[in-house]
Amino acid sequence: MKKYTYILILAVVATTIVSCKKFLNIVPVDNLSGNNFWQTKTDVEGFTNGLYARFRGKVGQGSGFSQVADLRSAPLISSGAGNYINLMSTNNLRSLSADGQWTGGYNFRTNTRWKEFFDVVAAANILYAKIDEVPAGVLSDTERKQYKAEAVFMRNLSYFMMVRLFGDVPYYTSAFSEERLPRTPMVTVLRNCIADMDAVKGDLPWTYSDPSLIGVRAMRGSAIALLMHMNMWAAGFDQAEANRNNYYDAVISLGKELETSTDYRLLPYDNEQYKVIFKGRTKESLFEVFQNANNGEKLSQYSNVGFLLSHYPLKGSVNTTNSLAYYEKEWMDKIYSEGAPDGRKDAWFENRTVNNGTFQFKKFANVYAEGLNILNDDNVIIFRLSDAYLLAAEANANRDSEGEAKRYLNMVRDRANATVITSTGANLKDDIYYERVRELMGEGHYFYDLVRTKKITESKYAKNPISVTDFNAGAWTWPIDPVALVNNPNMTLNNYWR
Repeated sequence: MKKYTYILILAVVATTIVSCKKFLNIVPVDNLSGNNFWQTKTDVEGFTNGLYARFRGKVGQGSGFSQVADLRSAPLISSGAGNYINLMSTNNLRSLSADGQWTGGYNFRTNTRWKEFFDVVAAANILYAKIDEVPAGVLSDTERKQYKAEAVFMRNLSYFMMVRLFGDVPYYTSAFSEERLPRTPMVTVLRNCIADMDAVKGDLPWTYSDPSLIGVRAMRGSAIALLMHMNMWAAGFDQAEANRNNYYDAVISLGKELETSTDYRLLPYDNEQYKVIFKGRTKESLFEVFQNANNGEKLSQYSNVGFLLSHYPLKGSVNTTNSLAYYEKEWMDKIYSEGAPDGRKDAWFENRTVNNGTFQFKKFANVYAEGLNILNDDNVIIFRLSDAYLLAAEANANRDSEGEAKRYLNMVRDRANATVITSTGANLKDDIYYERVRELMGEGHYFYDLVRTKKITESKYAKNPISVTDFNAGAWTWPIDPVALVNNPNMTLNNYWR
């Protein structure tokens, strides 16, 4: 596992490669870029691994970034976690900024800062621009194209993450840019990223012969999943309704493309086999952030929702008898009806509807012991195959292709030993939405699905809905740290949170 120790080292080294000067001004260090640095394939690999290490640092270390979508506007009740559960559930980010978890524990304040994502963007721009300057004969044409495609993927993944947090964001693709950029409308950013990614996705491999790279380095399936998500977000926010069907058609086509590959498949859930999926690097994985406690490559305990929703023997010591929070019984009954067969109910939950801290969410059950404490060792799943299939189902339903929509939907349900869905019309669309809630619970999609579908404005779907007026004013976004204004007269913040 020396490779991943090297990645972590590169995360430190990468801070000397690119840094933010003023706002987005990138300071080049000549001896660490282009011909002065990339003399061998090992040099290029080191820089490329640094891209992933930077992203990993933002998503999995020192913050609750990967959890916030499962906390915000969620039907969660604290049984010992503190008031931040209620503040997140009611979208009260103003009061959250005065809570101890704003700068400690979850460190929610980090979600207001986009610098780390722009560091990934900056490094990706350098990789894309400078890869052609590597000496002739060092890389094959296929390898050069793949490195460029990886740069594009990491750049666009970072923009996608920022759009979901902030809406409009500055957009640039030039290496060593010193422009003081204003924010670009989010739909324009998404459309640019879609065109950018679509042009090079074919240069990524479907998978890797080295199993340690599967899911943690960009694959063609990673790019397809990202494109599906970006198209669905564009469909939700593009004011030109004539464009909407084009986005849905793109997702439908991407779903078919994904199905042509034999390198991906839904893995069984029976007999706790689901644990393999969340440990990572499987045929179901499309992209993920790794951790491996055996090699000291650990993520923050706050990077997994199990920190809140589990207790001993999945977390803590023998004295940890209660979870810090639990899902409301009324909501759990709605998502997992008592009379409806579904293997996930028994596999993933303990005391599912008791309405107290003995509730336990067992989906992320790969653990390790550190002294007397039990800690989680699951990877952070960004995209996986069932997620992509459900997006394909949603797009087909929105194009009145109900047979295909139900085919994708029931592929996911069949794996979970759940009953076949036969609904039509609006009921089918609801069934697809609720299947995403069930299947992807704890994987960072809940709030974002509510937002992109606008269901966050309806009490039917959201326990604490956001009014249409507040939604349009930006209540679904995060505040932007005022440091973004420093030395950039063109920058604006999210006014709803000011």
